[in-house]
Amino acid sequence: MTENETRTNRVGRHLPTSGGLKKTLRLAREQGLEAVQIFVSNPQGWAVSAPRPDAETFAGGAREIGLSPLVVHAKYLINLAAPNPEHRERSARALAAELVAAGALGAGVVVVHSGSHGGDGEKVGEERLVEGIVRARELAAEDGAAEPAEPVIENSVGAGTQLCSTFDSLARVAERAGVCVCVDTAHAYVAGYDLGTPEGAREVAAELRERLGDRIALLHLNSPRNSLGSHRDGHERIGEGYVPVEAWTNFFGGLPGLPLVMETPYATPEVDAEQVRLVKELAGGLPLSPGGV
Repeated sequence: MTENETRTNRVGRHLPTSGGLKKTLRLAREQGLEAVQIFVSNPQGWAVSAPRPDAETFAGGAREIGLSPLVVHAKYLINLAAPNPEHRERSARALAAELVAAGALGAGVVVVHSGSHGGDGEKVGEERLVEGIVRARELAAEDGAAEPAEPVIENSVGAGTQLCSTFDSLARVAERAGVCVCVDTAHAYVAGYDLGTPEGAREVAAELRERLGDRIALLHLNSPRNSLGSHRDGHERIGEGYVPVEAWTNFFGGLPGLPLVMETPYATPEVDAEQVRLVKELAGGLPLSPGGV
C-alpha cells in the first residue's frame, strides 16, 4: 500500500438542511464528504421533528454517495441530568423523537450533549444521565415508526456543572448506559487535554484509545478557539485556532478508523471543500483505504 492509500478515517462535516435534503446531498458531493451530520429539528426549540417526505430520497442518496456514518445532532435544549424531573422527562422524550426521526433518514446515531447536574454533584448527575439515556431508548423503541438510531454521548468543555468533561467520566456513563461516545476535540482541549503539540496530540489519542476504546463512535473534529483548560467553547477551522496542523497527523494516527466529522465555521464553497481536502491529507491521503470504515 502506497503512502497516499493509508487513510482509514472517513471525513465528514455538519451540513445545513435549509433548502431541503437534496441540497444537503449536493453539498456533500461538492465537498467530497464521506460522512455527514445534520439536525432533524430546530436545535434551539422543543418542537418535535415532523416526518419528512424526502426521508427515503435522502437515505437512498446518501447510500449512493457512500456517506457513512449518517449522524444527527440532538437539540441543544436536552439535559437528561437536569435537577428538575419535568425537564428530564421532556428531554428524554425529545431525544426519543430524534432517535426515531434519525432512523427514518437512515442515520445510525444521534449525538447528545452530556448535560449539567445543576449543582447536585457529578455522581447524581451521571446517574440521571444514564437513566435518561435508558428512558429515551425505551421510548424510541415503543414508537414503532422506524428503526431508531442509537444515542451517543458527547464530552463537554467542563464549564460550571457540566458533566463528562473527562474521558473517565465519559467512559463511566457510556459503560453504564450501554452506549457509545462522540469526542469533540475542541471540547477536550479546553477541558485540559493538550492537543496543542504533536507529542501532546499523540498522548491524548493514546489516552482516548486506552480509556474509551471501541466505545468511540466518531470524533467531532474542531480546532479550539479558546486556550487550554479555559472551559470555554468555540470552534475554529482546522489549521486555525490553538491546535497546529502538524499535531493533527499524530492525533489521527493514534485513532485509525474513526470517522472525523467537522463542525467548523462555514465559509465559501471553495474554503469548505479545502477544509475537507486538508483533513484527508492530514489523516493519510486523499484516497480512502479499502479497509477504511
